[in-house]
Amino acid sequence: MVAQVMEGVGYDPVMASTKRGQRAAAADAAAAEAPPSPVVEAPAVADAHAATTRERILEVALDLFIRKGYAATSMREIAAPLGISKAALYYHFPSKGHIMLELHLRMHRAFAELRDIPGPGADDATWLRFVDQLIGLALRNRRIIELHFRNRDMFEDAHEGPLLEEHTKAHEDQPFEAELLALFLDRSGTPEGRVRRLASVGVVAAVLFGSAALSDIPDADLEPMIRRIARAVLRAR
Repeated sequence: MVAQVMEGVGYDPVMASTKRGQRAAAADAAAAEAPPSPVVEAPAVADAHAATTRERILEVALDLFIRKGYAATSMREIAAPLGISKAALYYHFPSKGHIMLELHLRMHRAFAELRDIPGPGADDATWLRFVDQLIGLALRNRRIIELHFRNRDMFEDAHEGPLLEEHTKAHEDQPFEAELLALFLDRSGTPEGRVRRLASVGVVAAVLFGSAALSDIPDADLEPMIRRIARAVLRAR
């Protein structure tokens, strides 16, 4: 009845159905061409992504600082291998100095892992355990320590100027440095014994300082070599 009335006033049901189909098709096409809605990452995901990017920046910077030197490396050179812009790099680190500071503090945090630092007058067995611990720690952080040997001047920036406050704050909970200093200034024992103890630490330092010449030796082979030589210096079995 309704259809008959509509037909009476010029309504064509076939044409109307065709137009409805055309409008639906046009709507589908528009939806397909529309840009996808931006994906909003959950805070935890965004934080994890930022942390990963930050780690990659530090790894690239570490490699460049060792190979080229801190002063000769630009922020653009750090950003390029990562496929990010220099502006994106500044989002994670306000300056090249802040990248350097983070790498510097990694060495401090590594040495904070030292336990059972011998006190004044410690016997040879205690000192030997300390040297063994030092060797393992040094090899695990070989590249960070190499960075410090190769760029000693760059760390002056961490001890003065605008970075000094951040550097000092990071040291507030690291009393181990005073313990190490007291250890190396300990005058107890015979003169030869004191020389041997310091020389055993020097073995570790020398290997790290010349690590570029030893880069072809895997850590698994290098570690027992250093231990044997350090024990020989200490005359320990």
